[in-house]
Amino acid sequence: MTLWVCAVSDDLRNKIMSIIMRNASESGEGVVVTIRVEEDGEEGLFVESDELVYRTPATIGSGRENAALVSFLARTLRIPSSRIDVVYGARERVKRIMISGIDLEELVLKLLRVIRLI
Repeated sequence: MTLWVCAVSDDLRNKIMSIIMRNASESGEGVVVTIRVEEDGEEGLFVESDELVYRTPATIGSGRENAALVSFLARTLRIPSSRIDVVYGARERVKRIMISGIDLEELVLKLLRVIRLI
């Protein structure tokens, strides 16, 4: 279930945008996003401190968390999973995800709709 960020204040929305921008950078192929992965019973993308955090019920270190993250992003961003790759940190908690065929501004707007506030 996705919580849409629409009823939040402009200040909070701008702060979340700023955090996304710090954790994302444009490349020639698309956008690279840094996401920390944590094991949890609930699946979702959250902002904690100055990081994007993906929580997954998959066991960390099993390799399934990468597939769960790619699947989650494809589903929530409404893009094919073939456009999403783990380019760094496949066996680490902090991962860099390449999302091809998208620009930074478009990704920021899509992530604003996906992020859950805690």
